Amino acid sequence: MRKHPLFLGIDLGTSNVRSAVFTDSGKPLGYSIKELTICEPLLGWAEEDPKELWSKTLQTAGEATKMSGCSADDVVSISFSGQMHSISAIDKKEGILFKLVTGFDQRSGPESEALNKLIEPRKLYEKTGCPPLFSYILPKILWFKNNKPNIFHKVHKFLSAKDYVIYKMLGEALLDHSTASGSQLLNINTLKWDNRVLEIAGIGDEKLPILKDGIKPVGELPASVAKKISLRPGIPIVLGASDGALSSVGLNAIKEGAVALDLGSSGAIRASSSKPVFDKSRQMRLFCYYLGMKKWLVGGAINNAGYPLRWFKNNFALQETREAKRKGVSPYQILDSEAEKVEPGSEGLLSIPFFSGERFPVRDYKSKGVLFGLTYSHSRAHLARAIMEGVAFTLKSIMEVMEEQRIVVDEIGVSGGGAKSELWKQILADVLGKTIAETKVKEASVLGSAILGAISYGAYRDLTEACDHMVELSKKRHPVEENKRIYSRYYEIYKDLYQSCKPFFNQFYKQNL
Repeated sequence: MRKHPLFLGIDLGTSNVRSAVFTDSGKPLGYSIKELTICEPLLGWAEEDPKELWSKTLQTAGEATKMSGCSADDVVSISFSGQMHSISAIDKKEGILFKLVTGFDQRSGPESEALNKLIEPRKLYEKTGCPPLFSYILPKILWFKNNKPNIFHKVHKFLSAKDYVIYKMLGEALLDHSTASGSQLLNINTLKWDNRVLEIAGIGDEKLPILKDGIKPVGELPASVAKKISLRPGIPIVLGASDGALSSVGLNAIKEGAVALDLGSSGAIRASSSKPVFDKSRQMRLFCYYLGMKKWLVGGAINNAGYPLRWFKNNFALQETREAKRKGVSPYQILDSEAEKVEPGSEGLLSIPFFSGERFPVRDYKSKGVLFGLTYSHSRAHLARAIMEGVAFTLKSIMEVMEEQRIVVDEIGVSGGGAKSELWKQILADVLGKTIAETKVKEASVLGSAILGAISYGAYRDLTEACDHMVELSKKRHPVEENKRIYSRYYEIYKDLYQSCKPFFNQFYKQNL
């Protein structure tokens, strides 16, 4: 056995499953990633197969431990990070009743709007930290109740992505408070399922997982699973927290002034707080979730971050994809180098990248993607850059609301697949007008899960000590003043453009266009 313990972190994201083995200094020794299949059987739907989630958990965990070169006894904890706002269900025979409905899924938009008649929106917001929004679990449960009553009445347990994996591993339905806080069912103040909200959903708490502390072990790795991932039975299992919360942990964005920004398929920007913080305006433009260890997270999430650029790459960058394959690099690197040659502002091309509706700050499931200002002088490079800029504008609109609540934003740590783009990070610095910090481990959520495992094991006393030892900054980039001025003008046009398009989004939605 090694002198120093190792920690296995598993991140059950919306697009991928990642597993990594870390030392107590945060150095990754083994890493594996597998892409998840997102199915869209109907317009606005986005589902995943829970069985695929489980199989890729085993695959990535096994590959990461093998790559690390560790012995079966070296790993001392297994901890999890999980996607928020997803829901599936099992019946009493443990059969899956429906596929995992992800946070991207928009089908429950009408149910979210109907909630306003069942409970005063502000009251719901201050109870749960979740404003009326289609992505949450509450409206999804109501959708099944209203549209699939035969399935709804067969439900033994509603399970999120992580709950399902834990259920397969331990045979119990267990959920941490952090992931639960993104359901719109948890009282953010008491950290218990809210009775009034459950009454609205038409369920009792017996239909939901048992709430547990995300840092204390909840069970041990069974022999049947240990064999599949080349580890010893009996390793403590730690529930961890949501992927968003653990991204903040993996970026060491847990102190005042430090903010975390996720740039994955979806995105988010959030700050930590020692108490719940709510948007004071009637619009309720921010969420307030629980991180753990008496810390809360305040910010906003967006559906459309890396996804619009991936759509562009898949449909309009075949030449770059072929070139990347020939050179043995990522197609996004080729797109980056081309888009970097375009001036800030993409020569008058603006994008509203709301391809799958948008969550914060607009909470508009009817919205669509828009490219405005196209001329014959624009190329693929202009479109790629305009999409990156549009995502940055959306994140800026959330950051401004955070600052309205007197949340200090000094420095922003960035993680996720988009953080690999040098251009996109500079665009973020210029648009947000803030210093962008990078860490050596780009996928912060999986590191964050290992950090909780290290605290659970006793390697560190608390989050501050663990993050200071396990998170290493690599470099910082600062806004370019001239670019900042240019983007400030474009940002005002971007906001006006969205407001001008909003009536047309509503018309298109009514006509199912």
